[in-house]
Amino acid sequence: MSKLKLKTIIVGVVIFTVCVGFLFLVNKSKNLNRKLQNLSKQLEDINPGYQKLSQEAVALKNENAQLLKDNEAVKADRENLMVQIKTLLPERTKVAELGSALERASSELALLTKEKKELQDNTLNQKNEISRLLLAQKDLIAKWNTLKVSCDKAETTVKIKDLNKRFGDLQKEKNAIQNSAKRKESEFDQAKQQKTKLELENAALKLQIKDLKQSLAEAVKKNKMMWEEVQNVPKKIAELARQNKLLISETAQMHYNLGIFYSKNKQYDRAAIEFEKVVEIDPNHAYAHFNLGYIYAEYLVNRQKASKHFRYYLSLAKGDDKDIDWVKKYLLTWEAYDGKQRVQ
Repeated sequence: MSKLKLKTIIVGVVIFTVCVGFLFLVNKSKNLNRKLQNLSKQLEDINPGYQKLSQEAVALKNENAQLLKDNEAVKADRENLMVQIKTLLPERTKVAELGSALERASSELALLTKEKKELQDNTLNQKNEISRLLLAQKDLIAKWNTLKVSCDKAETTVKIKDLNKRFGDLQKEKNAIQNSAKRKESEFDQAKQQKTKLELENAALKLQIKDLKQSLAEAVKKNKMMWEEVQNVPKKIAELARQNKLLISETAQMHYNLGIFYSKNKQYDRAAIEFEKVVEIDPNHAYAHFNLGYIYAEYLVNRQKASKHFRYYLSLAKGDDKDIDWVKKYLLTWEAYDGKQRVQ
């Protein structure tokens, strides 16, 4: 915002300088007219018989009046430009978003600064010219008696040409200011178009933001529900583990009961299968290992498997179990027979 304020102040200073230049030119034209009138009166007092010089003075006065009229037109154009600028000043807060337009305005400011300098130089030249005219006027009065009509005509012709030249310069300055005003209007039109485009883009972005906010709210809601479900997951897992453990225990017990049933009915092969399923489900089931060892030792005659399951049984059985001594004797007998280390 400070950069925009600085540029606005600079533009205001330039406009103020241009206005002062116009006022100075108008005042200068009025002073010239007044001096011309005084000169005409002096000339009429000195030599009232020079009708031709009076006519030329009248013509010069008319040209000066036309110059004043043209200056008034330039002043009116300047006022119109000021009114247009004042109507556009409330838009300066929105113009802050148009960086590219500000850069172009900066280049225009540099151009206006250059034009202001040229105007100042021109004003200085005009002041010097006025001083020269004053000196020439004094010299004309001093030499009036000696130069007479020829000198007066020559001096008057020079002054008329000089005024015409100044009028042409003022007309050029007026055209330059009008062209600058047109460029300003074109730039402001472009700025308005860009502002409209930005407003449309802003509206589209607002709609996108609204949709995103709605999606975010839905996502937050879903996330909350998922978090509640996640909070309940450990409880569900613990319950599933408990149920799984219970199911394993029930399944192992079911196969154990079947193994007992087949053993009582002397179906030892099927009993061994059921007891194998028990130790597969629950490797720490001591009596399933004992029954397997007993079946392999007494009925299916597989001393290697019998010894393996008896050893599992001894590692899992309690110290007061009545079958421990029988299992130790069995292992001691067959390991001694095979020449192996005694059972501890």
